[in-house]
Amino acid sequence: MNKCCNACQQLLNDGSAHSDLILLSEVTGSKIFKCQECKTYIHFVLNVWEVFMASPPTYRNIDDKTADQPSSSATYIPHDHAS
Repeated sequence: MNKCCNACQQLLNDGSAHSDLILLSEVTGSKIFKCQECKTYIHFVLNVWEVFMASPPTYRNIDDKTADQPSSSATYIPHDHAS
């Protein structure tokens, strides 16, 4: 099951933004953030916070150096061939 860190859970419960959020994208009335702690993507739209993409289920079990590595079943697409 996917989990958010405690700070993201608090954000979703009461709207308390925290310092581990990085703003990735902003268009009129909509912002997408990524949490540096749990790697969850969070969407803020119409004054409501919602999980856009939950953190990987293993973020607490793997150190940060390997947490973002593709799994052995993932297909690697080189940047110059991505659509």
